[in-house]
Amino acid sequence: MGAENVAKDQAAVSGRISPLRKLAIGVGDFGCNLYWQTTQLYLLFFYTDVVGLPARTAGLIYMAALIWDAAMDPIVGLIADRTRSRWGRYRPYLVLGGPLLAPAFVVLFVGPGSHVAGAVAFALISQLLFRTLYALVAIPYASLFARVTSDSAQRGDLAGFRMVFGALAAIIVAALTLPFASALGGEGDGRQGWIIIGVVYGVIATGCLMLTAWGSRGLDTPNAPAEPRRPPAAVWRSLASNRALHLLLGAIVITSFSTTMFSKNLLYYFKYVVGDADMGSLGLGAIALTVVVTTPLWAIALRVIGKRNTWLVGAVPSVLGLTLWHFADGQTLGVLFAALVLQGVGIAAGVVCFWSMLPDTVEYGEWRSGVRTESLVFGLTVLGQKVALGLGAGVLGIALTQFGYVPNVAQSPQTLADIKGLMFWAPLAGTLAAAALICFYPINRRTHAAMVEEIAARTGAADAAPSPPQAS
Repeated sequence: MGAENVAKDQAAVSGRISPLRKLAIGVGDFGCNLYWQTTQLYLLFFYTDVVGLPARTAGLIYMAALIWDAAMDPIVGLIADRTRSRWGRYRPYLVLGGPLLAPAFVVLFVGPGSHVAGAVAFALISQLLFRTLYALVAIPYASLFARVTSDSAQRGDLAGFRMVFGALAAIIVAALTLPFASALGGEGDGRQGWIIIGVVYGVIATGCLMLTAWGSRGLDTPNAPAEPRRPPAAVWRSLASNRALHLLLGAIVITSFSTTMFSKNLLYYFKYVVGDADMGSLGLGAIALTVVVTTPLWAIALRVIGKRNTWLVGAVPSVLGLTLWHFADGQTLGVLFAALVLQGVGIAAGVVCFWSMLPDTVEYGEWRSGVRTESLVFGLTVLGQKVALGLGAGVLGIALTQFGYVPNVAQSPQTLADIKGLMFWAPLAGTLAAAALICFYPINRRTHAAMVEEIAARTGAADAAPSPPQAS
């Protein structure tokens, strides 16, 4: 290995990443979130109120596709862990997968309307294609954050950059998607506007992923020697002994499932309770803007009070926002938007903490077991998150059907009351349960630094050990 590559690898280990590179690595989340936020916020609504699928059918399609996506994640993680190329370990997936993901995203909004069998089949197949390609890009991108630096503080900075870009994408998607889709919709069911938006978002997202591939060059240890293949039993022991991962995974699974009952109901709430669907886009935009504004403050809090305490403090505005929303009862827009802002403050804290804590669990597992499984950790965590989101969407679709929901007509008072109750009790219980788990999270900055130092000492001792004699 040449001196230049050694220097790059040492820079990656010590965490010396320039602000320009942090920006370039973080901007990839802008591209990923153009895809993720559009499908997360609007796809179920698109299926029910544009395509015309029954809520139960739409929810089950969404659930099946997300569970498929989740199943792909650990597979992609295993493959990425074993990838070696002159471009690096994870960057090839961004360079090659990014341009393929954009057209698959556009295809989501093409196809037959109404609830005929062809529309159902097309919606399912197009989602499976998109989710497969998304996993091939998103898991390597997430894994980069454990590879480019082992410094916990630098990871907190990178998480802040990443979350700001992700939240900026969320603002654009939340505030502009529905109004632009309506304005560009043309005749018929308005599908044309959604297709145009899909093309625009796909082009921008591809450019963002290419910038990340540029920014992470040399930090992805492209010339590192191949590591010995680990027995499955050793990998399993590493994951099974990773208590920090178990707690964080439990918290994100509970949060993802429970908050789906609020986020995916928001457009229905504004359309049928408030009586203004476009106001729902402004509500989603208000949440995303709040996340952007408060994310840097939570990134500072990570350094001052630690990641675990930041998560717990951030749960307070979430609970207050849910309570205020519930008692506003759709009557006063100012109160509703104040409640959404409070929830945005809490969301920012949870997201920054999660993406800053997750890389630290990689070292915790390696420290406990001697086996490093970063891509598998990320893959399994995102698997749990997506299964929870998929189950949440499926349960919501079934619940809407049980509530008597019918698209594009006035809903009965009982249906509206059931929707409002679901939006309060489910996310409230989930927020409190996740905070209870995080109370037991075992890593802080001091313990993480000690783990990294001990791992480095073990690695150095192993490298210095004499090789066994060779048979002549």
